[in-house]
Amino acid sequence: MVRFSDTSAASDPDANLMLQVRAGSEEAFNELLRRYEDRVRGIITHLMGGTAYSDDLTQDVFLRVYRARRTYVVGAKFSTWLFTIVNNVVSNARRGLARCREVSFDHDVAGTHRFTESFSLSRSDSAPSQHVEATEVAALVRGCIDRLVPRQRAAIELCDIEGLSYSRVAKAIGTSPDAAKSLIHRGRLNLKQMLATHVQKGNVL
Repeated sequence: MVRFSDTSAASDPDANLMLQVRAGSEEAFNELLRRYEDRVRGIITHLMGGTAYSDDLTQDVFLRVYRARRTYVVGAKFSTWLFTIVNNVVSNARRGLARCREVSFDHDVAGTHRFTESFSLSRSDSAPSQHVEATEVAALVRGCIDRLVPRQRAAIELCDIEGLSYSRVAKAIGTSPDAAKSLIHRGRLNLKQMLATHVQKGNVL
């Protein structure tokens, strides 16, 4: 029996919706899909380094959510529980790609994150040449992120792109908040070093 009086569910509308899904509500599942589908696809695109697998993996995530409905219990925020599934799906996909030697991702440079603010020069968006330069900087940063080790990359993506706290990043990737904080710190340092090397080589104007 669904206990809608559960304190955690009452404080998290999405968890409440998932409890309704557990009780058999197709409308509640469709509402969660509406709320999170684009966000999940965006995270997968960033973590996979491109859009080639985004649709299939997004479908896999929500299929897993639906299959897990009967055993769902309210604990962490629903979004944290969902991001854990996303991380697992992406990790499995990466392992499969590594085994098959399929490493030619279609890089999508449309998305940038807050970290680029430390490296991009203050430019006006009015001039086409400046827009091109900004796009090139975004592509360069995206490429550097892709070179991070998987756990650093996942932590950076979830924290700096999705805005998750250290504790929520930790739950999503299956580690402690201190370890997540350390991964994010090391990832940012590695990005700074990679970008500094590009600057010295004249790849960033």
